[in-house]
Amino acid sequence: MSNTESTSKPVVHRYINIREVDPLRDAAHDRDLRYDSLGRRLRDESLVVVLMDFGFRAKEARALKRSMFRLDDGELVIPGHIQKDYPREDITPGAVTMRLDPYGHFGTVRILRSYFASEWYQNRDSEYVFPSRQSDQMTTESIRNVVEDLAVEADVTVHRSDGEPAEPEELHPHAFRHSLANYMLADSETRLVDVRNRLRHRSVNTTERVYDHFQRR
Repeated sequence: MSNTESTSKPVVHRYINIREVDPLRDAAHDRDLRYDSLGRRLRDESLVVVLMDFGFRAKEARALKRSMFRLDDGELVIPGHIQKDYPREDITPGAVTMRLDPYGHFGTVRILRSYFASEWYQNRDSEYVFPSRQSDQMTTESIRNVVEDLAVEADVTVHRSDGEPAEPEELHPHAFRHSLANYMLADSETRLVDVRNRLRHRSVNTTERVYDHFQRR
């Protein structure tokens, strides 16, 4: 066995139970805010919902545009160029059309309609879904900060894949991706390919490798 193999540590994933989503959403409105705009509160709530509904990476979430959402049809078209590239340079992801809130848990269409209609969002005059006060797009750092702030305010229970205890501030945007996979795999009728399609992995082998610890025993 090589030194690398003998000293490498398994990757530890953080994730939350789906029941923690509502406290996070409430925290967007209840916390001691640095701002008092309803639109910005709706932005933060919408961010939580979209991250959990689709398992987006922070870089993907910041690149979402209003035009990609077909709210009347309950769909989102995700262009290939905003998705994480595959390891091979000659293979890139293609555009995919995905259902909004296929499990009926989050009211994604409703919250996005409210958010897009808010005065704060309208005044941003941005094509992006998640602008900031200073820019057309939130940075990945600001997305991480919002998630951490909401997790601490809501005092959510964060789980680690190694079973060790975790603090609320350990919640990060990518943890929603793991949380979605955990939720889907808890359903006995869910196939690995279903998780693969929702998370947009290159192959089901990637899904199996990353989420082996979530699979039903």
